[in-house]
This record gives sequence, structure tokens and C-alpha cells, in this order.
Amino acid sequence: MSNSSETQAGHKNTLINKFCIASLKSKLDFNDAQLIDEISHFTCECFLEKFNSGNSIKESRIYCKHKTADKYNL
Repeated sequence: MSNSSETQAGHKNTLINKFCIASLKSKLDFNDAQLIDEISHFTCECFLEKFNSGNSIKESRIYCKHKTADKYNL
């Protein structure tokens, strides 16, 4: 992969991650801002990892939603 392609992929992942975190933060109803940040980052990192490894958006979302629910007892 060329440096330009790597830069574009990194930028794309950063944008997806920002949208993911913003979306989750708007949906989570906790008083603890640190917990919201932790859950959002964990879930979005999971999503990007699954999606970038070839899973569909839907599969990645469902898998990470369950993984987050198990980890944080949601």
C-alpha cells in the first residue's frame, strides 16, 4: 500500500471513528462523562477493527454492541 493510500485509509478511519463516538455519546444516558468516553472509544475501536477485517457494517455493529454490553454490563 502506498503512503498516499495509507494516509487516505487513516483519514477515513478517523472520520468513521469520530462519527461513531459522536453517535454513541448522543445515545448513552449516563451521568459519568468518563464512563461515556470509555464506552464510546471501546465500542468504536471494536467496530473499526471488525469492519476493517472484512465484516459488514451490520455484522461489526451487532458484534461490538454485544461485546460492549457484556464488558460494561449494559
